[in-house]
Amino acid sequence: MNEKLAALLESVQRTAVQAGDVAADVAFGMGKKAGELLSVAKLRVRIASLERDVKDRFSQIGELLYATHTGAPTESEVLLEKLQEIDGLKAEIAQLQSEIRKEEAAHTCPTCGAFVNVGDAFCGACGGEL
Repeated sequence: MNEKLAALLESVQRTAVQAGDVAADVAFGMGKKAGELLSVAKLRVRIASLERDVKDRFSQIGELLYATHTGAPTESEVLLEKLQEIDGLKAEIAQLQSEIRKEEAAHTCPTCGAFVNVGDAFCGACGGEL
């Protein structure tokens, strides 16, 4: 009877260790996926902030132009500076959008479009080769 009990306990221990390993792998994968999603979210937040800055610059330009219309001419250098600031902000937005596209493409199955982890050989959704 002791041998049967010992064998049963050993089997339970192996199963528990295997379940723990699977849980650790799942937790690691979830953490990695969350980190990747967070990276894209941070880029989107930065883009939203830059877009607000662009709108603010457009507002400032509008005020400068209206001041010129009402008889308080604006120096062209000030206007040019605002326009160049907008150009810089828009260039930064385009660069961040490019980073998002690269990040999303690296994590998307080309067959079905499902989210995949970097390093996966096959898609978990459709089984397509990555």
